[in-house]
Formats: sequence, structure tokens, C-alpha cells
Amino acid sequence: MPGLQHFFESMRTYLAEPGATGLERLYAAHPGWEAPRARVALYGRFVRHHVADGVEKLFPLVRRCVGEAAWEELVRGYFVTGPARHYELNRLGEHFPDFLSDKAPERGLPAWVPELARFEWTDFAVYTSEERVPVTVERLSPNPTLAVLRHSCRLCAFVRGGAQGEPRSGEELALLWRHPRDLVSLYMAADDVALLALKIAVEGLAPAEVAVATGVAESDIRAAVERCVADGLVLTP
Repeated sequence: MPGLQHFFESMRTYLAEPGATGLERLYAAHPGWEAPRARVALYGRFVRHHVADGVEKLFPLVRRCVGEAAWEELVRGYFVTGPARHYELNRLGEHFPDFLSDKAPERGLPAWVPELARFEWTDFAVYTSEERVPVTVERLSPNPTLAVLRHSCRLCAFVRGGAQGEPRSGEELALLWRHPRDLVSLYMAADDVALLALKIAVEGLAPAEVAVATGVAESDIRAAVERCVADGLVLTP
């Protein structure tokens, strides 16, 4: 229906600029419309607030690192990149890391800021993951909520330290997952123990054959697996 399409297009334009100028453009697009301006303006502020509030809650470390003035400018820029479409309000921040990646060069942001945003979003996505963690498994298995991120700096230690200053340089493989019993999200910079346990779980290897192949004592291999089972990174029968 052309009329309905025109309405939604005009509302999209208005919500991208829900101030006085945007409001006048909206009414100009619908001559004779008698909806109270105060109510329509309130709706515009309401939508903008949802986006700003959601992004602030999802990315507190990014906000701290860039400073308030730059943060407010970034949120305003993000708001106009597209309408909020998902019914779950936290999903309004899903594309914020991509937005920061695109805008980092022109806004003078360090390359690690978009990576930090990706880390914060992934931490939230892991915590709210709808992946079903089985109550029992037939063999050693990786946690189905596991997410893997590759960083150009040491973000795990940076986040654990409260995101003060800047992260140390050096590539990092970060593992993020939700503990199957405690239901909290956990993260770590992947080390040899975690990678070995995941390899055993993914490939269905036996500790004895891994010991023969690597020359590492079988007791050490079993201890590595047990550590990762306790952390919830892998699941055991």
C-alpha cells in the first residue's frame, strides 16, 4: 500500500532526527495530520532513549575508555545508522561494534576500541545464549555456548583489570562461555591447557593416545581436562 509505505518512510526519517526539525518534516509529509505534536515528539525521544540506554548498559567499558563527549557523539551517530527493529531491547546494540570499526579511523579511535566493543557484546551474547547445554553428554564435549575472539591486544587482562589506561600489545585468542551450573559468563585468554582440552573434546581423543602423540604425561593431560571441566569450558559424561 503506497500510503502505508509513505507513512513508514516518513517515520523512519523522523526517528533518525526526532528533534524539532525532524518533527516539522514529519508533519510536512502528512498535510492535515492532527496528531498532537507533544505526543509525537515524546515518542521520538522515547525511541532514541531506548537505543541510548541500551547501548550504555551493554558497553560500559567502551564508554569509560572514550570519554563522555566522544561517547555521546558516537551514540548519536549510531542511532541514525538504521531503525531499531528487534523486540528485545538489548539487541539494539548488536551492530555497535561494527559501527565503531567503520568510524574508528575518522574519529581517531584506537584500533582496540572496536575490539573491546566486540568483547562486551560477545560477553552479553554468551550470557543470554539460547544454546541448550545438555544435562548429560556421552563423551567429553565443548560447551555449546563457547565463543572465540581474536584480538590484536591483550584484552582479557585489560578487562579483568577494570579497563584502565590501554591494553598491552600482543595478539590474543579469547574464549568466552557460560558456566553450565553457575550460569555466569566467563572469559580467558586461551592457553595451552584450554586449547588441549578443547582439541580432545572436539576430536574425541583419549588422554592415553594424546599422551603417546605429544609425550606429555597422561596424568597431566587428565589434570588439564579436569581443570576445564571445573570451569565449564568442556562437559564430561
